Amino acid sequence: MKRLCAIIGLCCCLIGLDAQIPCDSIGSQFRQWNARLDKLNTEDPEIITLHYYFLQDIRKEMDRFRSTTLPHLVKCLQTDYYLTRSQFNRIAYKSDRLNEILSERKKVVDHLFYLRAQEEMAFSDTSAALYNLDRALQFNKYNPDALLLKAQLRLRQSRYKESVDLIHLLYTKSELNDEQEKAVSDFSLQLYDKLYSIGNAYIQSGRSADALEVFLALEQFCSNMPSGYCNDDYYHGILLSREGVYESYLAIAREAERRHNMEMARKFYQYADEYRKNNQRKEE
Repeated sequence: MKRLCAIIGLCCCLIGLDAQIPCDSIGSQFRQWNARLDKLNTEDPEIITLHYYFLQDIRKEMDRFRSTTLPHLVKCLQTDYYLTRSQFNRIAYKSDRLNEILSERKKVVDHLFYLRAQEEMAFSDTSAALYNLDRALQFNKYNPDALLLKAQLRLRQSRYKESVDLIHLLYTKSELNDEQEKAVSDFSLQLYDKLYSIGNAYIQSGRSADALEVFLALEQFCSNMPSGYCNDDYYHGILLSREGVYESYLAIAREAERRHNMEMARKFYQYADEYRKNNQRKEE
């Protein structure tokens, strides 16, 4: 009788211990982890960082399983102990490999976006390229490759000041290797020649206001560069284009007078006078 009670007590004890471990749900838990790991993306820079943190949540759950359930797996009487450990180890290995990959990819998300921008440029999709460059610069605002490509695209779009600002960032904030330094230097020379040529063409065609905008961007570019980098041609262009703007105001005022629109003539004479005074102060 005593032996029977002992056996019954032992069984009750085992059943009690078994109830504290989720024996029946281990298989479904493994399948869930596998499914979640399979959904993680290691290629798309848009979601690499997010999926890295998803993975950390899974790994925390697996660590809890490893510390709280795995040591007591022998108490799950209906579970094949060695098979279950082997299944868990395979999932843990998959988790470790994904963690290595995502940890490395997370560090170079900016470069992955830059590579996407290059791919978009191969298809002449400037809008998509600029989107990816901006995303790259969100992760690393001084990424030299992204800054240079964006400067080149802004020049093509006639957004001269922005192109000049990006070159300034490259020279003052970015860390450049030898290849990047040569690429930036080559583009800087192209930028100067291009801006001066465009500004000069505007002056020749009578578009003085447009010329002034270009030469002012060129002046900013030269002020950012080392002494002696630029010659004085751009300054002569600024003076010519300023004179052209002043003459344009006067021409409009005289035409308004000829048409007896004295109010408009008065306004444009006033604009011309204010413009002349403002630029006298700048030159002083």
